[in-house]
Amino acid sequence: MKSLKNIALKTVLAATLALSATQASADGFYIGAGIYSPEVDYATVTDSDTTPAFFLGYQFIDTSIFMFSAEVGYYDLGSVSSNGTKIDSDALSISAVAYLPIGPIFEVYAKAGVAQTNVDVSFEGTKTDFGGTDGFGGIGASLDILDTVDIYVEYLVFDTEVKTESIGVGVRFDF
Repeated sequence: MKSLKNIALKTVLAATLALSATQASADGFYIGAGIYSPEVDYATVTDSDTTPAFFLGYQFIDTSIFMFSAEVGYYDLGSVSSNGTKIDSDALSISAVAYLPIGPIFEVYAKAGVAQTNVDVSFEGTKTDFGGTDGFGGIGASLDILDTVDIYVEYLVFDTEVKTESIGVGVRFDF
């Protein structure tokens, strides 16, 4: 009797997994662009700028309860100055994005990945270049305004030597 229950349980589990796999579909590629307001915090410099960002992604999983994609992006992290110090920075990123649909046209998401950052710091004629591969992540929400067009708002943190927090709004086009 116990082995019959195990077989029945395994059969139900296998059927559930198979059903989930058939419901999941690969939506495909998307591109996006946004306007961001990064705030830079480094030594005596705390300032913000208005900058662009661009990304390309591929959605691997799209179900009614969960979506998952991978993204590459370019983020201009701004050009700020204060007290004689000027900082210019940008980042190329790769990230994973997990979406949770809240109704038919609204979703929240979390983004996490790594970014190759380039940072130029100038102070009284002396220029220092540094950067590296650092973690970044954030949260956001998007609204489907057309079948293949979303608008989004997100908050990102780039964990570099020059810590940058950024709020952005933009548009995403699905293919």
